[in-house]
Amino acid sequence: MSKVLILTGPCGAGKTTISELLEKEHGFIRINGDILDTEFFPQGGQWLEKNHVALIKSHDKILAKTKEAFDSGSNVVVDYIIFDKHLDFFEKFKKEFGNNLAIKVLFPDQKHLNQRDINHQCWTSGPEHISQSYGHFESLKMYLGEKNYIDTSEMTEDEVIKHLLQI
Repeated sequence: MSKVLILTGPCGAGKTTISELLEKEHGFIRINGDILDTEFFPQGGQWLEKNHVALIKSHDKILAKTKEAFDSGSNVVVDYIIFDKHLDFFEKFKKEFGNNLAIKVLFPDQKHLNQRDINHQCWTSGPEHISQSYGHFESLKMYLGEKNYIDTSEMTEDEVIKHLLQI
């Protein structure tokens, strides 16, 4: 039976790198939630209350694309930072995919996140945004469970992949 893996976490956690490897080396279909929600937020601002309705539409589009890929019989990885309405997003996916869903948060420590941010060549978030994003994901631990958080601070990409493939 196919699986859906939501791979999320703060900016610079490695979601895109790992999801691309799952696609390339393990045959997952990759859904890039950050790209899909750009249709609704070309200027950003997903977390702003005034954009709540557009964010729900964005989440529905990501869910529909994921369902389409899953229904083809493939394993699917959703690469998405999820800027707001996290619990609503997760509940929609749980309702749709049930036991075929895994949610994993790539969660290196802030020191590593800040270093990765400095090393990014295409974009940076800055320490303030990283700290805010980190705190937001920290607050979700009670809901998602500690076991679904992966401290990738000292892990290689291969080690992260191996861990994820055990789901």
